[in-house]
Amino acid sequence: MFVFLPTLVALPGWLRYEASNPLNFADAMVTLFIPIRGLRALLNAFQAGMDAGLLSGLMDGLLVYAWFSSRGDVATRRQRMLVGASLGAAAGVFAVVVVLAIQAFRGGQLVIPLVPIAFEIGSGAVCGIIAIPAAVRLLVPRDARLRTGQRPGSAMVPRA
Repeated sequence: MFVFLPTLVALPGWLRYEASNPLNFADAMVTLFIPIRGLRALLNAFQAGMDAGLLSGLMDGLLVYAWFSSRGDVATRRQRMLVGASLGAAAGVFAVVVVLAIQAFRGGQLVIPLVPIAFEIGSGAVCGIIAIPAAVRLLVPRDARLRTGQRPGSAMVPRA
């Protein structure tokens, strides 16, 4: 999720470019290749964010595992969303620090791009919120979920 979901951010820019490209409306051959150009745009976005997204996802998984191993399940949906967002954002910060450290060690000029950093942290928080229900199903024993009033197939606890 941390790798694939941020890739979708490339879609609006690509759609804006295709909508404003006058050749799309003038030449049929150019129009036929719109899906291929779209696939290429998604693959380029995937490749550009793959390292940081993979690192964020792995770190978030470790943080979520450590949280539920040490503290157990949280009771309400709001608390789970808060835990997921904070752990996802922390994983995003970790990925940013590691990527910047790699750039510094390569000897190149260290540029700190604020917008991509904010995007990485924000997407980490969103992905953390989305991933937390599955993590609860995997990490919290079923009988503990049933004791809190949760339905057997559900990942969320009803509001108290």
